Amino acid sequence: MELEAGNNIVKPIKKPLAKGERSAAGGTWCTVLLPVAGLFLEIFAVDKFSGAALWLTVIVFIWLGCFADFKQISPDLSEDKRAKLKKLRFIPPVYLYVRESMTAGIRTKGLALAMLMAAAAFANGFTQGLLLDETNIPPKLEGAAVGNMDDFKGSDSTIGDKLEAWFDEGKYDISCTHTGDIFSVTFSGTREGAEAAVTIDIEHDGFAYKEISPEKIVLGGSELDDEDFDKTLKEIFADETEESEESE
Repeated sequence: MELEAGNNIVKPIKKPLAKGERSAAGGTWCTVLLPVAGLFLEIFAVDKFSGAALWLTVIVFIWLGCFADFKQISPDLSEDKRAKLKKLRFIPPVYLYVRESMTAGIRTKGLALAMLMAAAAFANGFTQGLLLDETNIPPKLEGAAVGNMDDFKGSDSTIGDKLEAWFDEGKYDISCTHTGDIFSVTFSGTREGAEAAVTIDIEHDGFAYKEISPEKIVLGGSELDDEDFDKTLKEIFADETEESEESE
């Protein structure tokens, strides 16, 4: 053991890790970075159930990281310190803050974990889903790629650009309603002088977007059905290359 000058922190002399032995420092850094891993892995979570499973796993692994670390370092702690640290294992940022104070005299990891957990709590899909409403959904839909709709996969054009090109003078009004998991956004204006409206539904299950689908088109006061609906839908959203290929 060596005593660091100027304080009462006793540090164990470092020795090479034996084969298969885990580094306590490396293990705690893995625990600190788990919230970041959770945010990254959200891209593979397709609905609220897989999202909930993901974040439950992240939380459990953070706890397990603290429990495993405590088991590894507890033999080197005094009885008082061991008893104090044991109680903090369920509060990971506090555990790492106190743990680092006891063993290394720094508090970087505890503070880092606290900040990353706070960032993940705000940026995760569930929190972002709570922030969605009838005001911010329409701009998100306008900026979404047409390729997000099933019948137009691969198109990089935005829905807003296509609607602007279709409505007279590129002008239209927007209204939005919300029922359950469905946001219905209606774009209304004129097409060749006649009243026109296009309604697109967005399904969001509280964690992830599930589907974007055109629901209704109204021209001259009449709702289009079947073939007329499909034809007008392609007229609005299909790229020029797609239209030319179909005509051939």
